[in-house]
Amino acid sequence: MSDHNWPQIGTVVGNTSTDEFTFILQNMSAKLGDIVAVQTQIPADDNRELQVTVWGRIISIDRFNPFFPAEAAQELANSHIDLLDTVLSTTRDHLEASVLIIGRTGAVGSKDLDLVPPRYPVKPSASVLYPSAEAIKELLNASSVDEKKLHLGNLIGRADVDVSLTASQVVSRHMAILAMTGGGKTVASRRVIKELANLKYPIVIFDPHGDYLGLYEKRAELGADEVKLVYPEILVTDQTRGTVGDLISKMGNKITEAQAPLNAFLIEETEIRGDVQNVEDFIQEMMDALERWRHLKSNGENVPPAIAEVHQASFSPVKRNFDNVKKKIEVMRKNNQRLREKFTNYNFSSLPDPSDEPEKLVAKGQITIFYLAGFDHLTQSTIASLVLEKLFEKRANLTNDIPPFQIVLEEAHNFIPSRSEGTEGTPSLATVRKIITEGRKFGTGMLIISQRPSRLDETILAQCNSFLVLRLVNPKDKSFVRSVMENLSESDANILQTFGQGQGIVSGQAVRFPLLIQVHFDKDLTSQSIGNEDFINEVSKWEVPKEQKTKKKAEKNVNDLKSKLKKPKKQKKSSGSTIDF
Repeated sequence: MSDHNWPQIGTVVGNTSTDEFTFILQNMSAKLGDIVAVQTQIPADDNRELQVTVWGRIISIDRFNPFFPAEAAQELANSHIDLLDTVLSTTRDHLEASVLIIGRTGAVGSKDLDLVPPRYPVKPSASVLYPSAEAIKELLNASSVDEKKLHLGNLIGRADVDVSLTASQVVSRHMAILAMTGGGKTVASRRVIKELANLKYPIVIFDPHGDYLGLYEKRAELGADEVKLVYPEILVTDQTRGTVGDLISKMGNKITEAQAPLNAFLIEETEIRGDVQNVEDFIQEMMDALERWRHLKSNGENVPPAIAEVHQASFSPVKRNFDNVKKKIEVMRKNNQRLREKFTNYNFSSLPDPSDEPEKLVAKGQITIFYLAGFDHLTQSTIASLVLEKLFEKRANLTNDIPPFQIVLEEAHNFIPSRSEGTEGTPSLATVRKIITEGRKFGTGMLIISQRPSRLDETILAQCNSFLVLRLVNPKDKSFVRSVMENLSESDANILQTFGQGQGIVSGQAVRFPLLIQVHFDKDLTSQSIGNEDFINEVSKWEVPKEQKTKKKAEKNVNDLKSKLKKPKKQKKSSGSTIDF
């Protein structure tokens, strides 16, 4: 190591083990999450003593004063005595820090930076050292000096120590970013995306709410050659008929056993106008075909066996079901279009056919963002499934049509829900399982982002080899994260709820050992039109639309007229007669 004049910050005390040790910390000389080192001797294979450096991370700090007992504090509170008027000491605090051992290397100053598990505990009374920033950087990068890096941020409390991810491990071994709302997920994902964009690595983002549209606005600062915004077209081909059938069965009413043959026949046999057709038009073709077959059947003409066996009463409910699904999709498409119209300076294009034109979605230096806002979860899942299946097929078949690429799955709990959330209506679940299991062999990586880890499919999340976990408070989420992260200690899990925005723990194969980090905030990527909505000001300027005013006025006039007609007539009494007015 280039610099080994490290200051002593404490002394090891108490029982030690090969996993952790405790030391008394010098006041104000280190913080939670800091990397520390201890020089110690271990037995070598030839029975000699070997000088090594044991590295660790501070996982907790407790502060106490043995000369200021709790009884004294109680007495001061009860008697209203000023502490300065007593002989009690306030300057004899002890700081006791617990250290989780990361591993050992050669002695300080040596070039042996291979990090291996220690097989012998450190010595009580040993000095605890505070390594220099340069020494920690050498340690972090020793195993991947020549590999491309993705700069993520810096150690919490040590701005002089940068933390980077090994790029090859992120794009091939998959990564998850997990945090509660406001924890900094988008900041962290933008950081990873920007670093990959600087390497001209292709990225495909599925964006359910428009969180990433700002990347188009800031494309000049991003480093990518092109940022393409795509809105979904649910397209039907001979290969995707089955998916359309799933879509209809999930979005519509439950198909009865009597209706199932007719439903299946129409999906399989209805002609597609052209090579590809949008799903609304295809459903209309099925409805028209249904009417033709019903007419032929009612006239006693020859029809296929599948139609001949269908009872006449099944035709109408099947048609109504098709019509309901068609209307839902049309409404969602209009919602998506209306939302797109808010971004007048953004250039949206319709979804290219991923089978015939995959290069329009995946290209070197290109970021493709699927804007899925306005569609329900099932439709979003279906779109993601269709696109990813076709793109992964291109990579798995080794056609060389598209280069390796990274998938970013935002709000991942909607695409890969756990069994407890109900998985029957999520077509993307099986697709993502296949990609995350086999993608490493074919250059298809996955970045999974979610604010509710416990709602994610455990099998998929366990396939991620790197994690960035920011602030989590929900006990169920914390417990779930610990169950899928093998190297997350109990003390680390307890720290999760204390993180500020952008602070977290990164672990896995993309880093050499778990680290507490502060993610770098890319201010230059902050959108001016997304995320800064001033709804208070919008309401203050709100005026009722003219058509609503006209409608309300007409309703008032009708109500007034009804009220007059219902008003009881006045009566005037006279001698022996009644006159109505």
